Amino acid sequence: MAGGHGPARGHGGHPIHVHPVRPLYRFAAVGLGASMWFFLFYRARYDLPVLLGWRHPWDH
Repeated sequence: MAGGHGPARGHGGHPIHVHPVRPLYRFAAVGLGASMWFFLFYRARYDLPVLLGWRHPWDH
């Protein structure tokens, strides 16, 4: 109904072929993802008790 007849030729039975990623882009993506999680947990350390109502923002 929605597609060709049988598996696609030359693609291992799948019509989409994804090329491998260059190591520089992979390293940059891992670094950006790690820095994002570091920043989120760093801010959660200070902001989470305020968001949950355990302390007020003006308490030191």
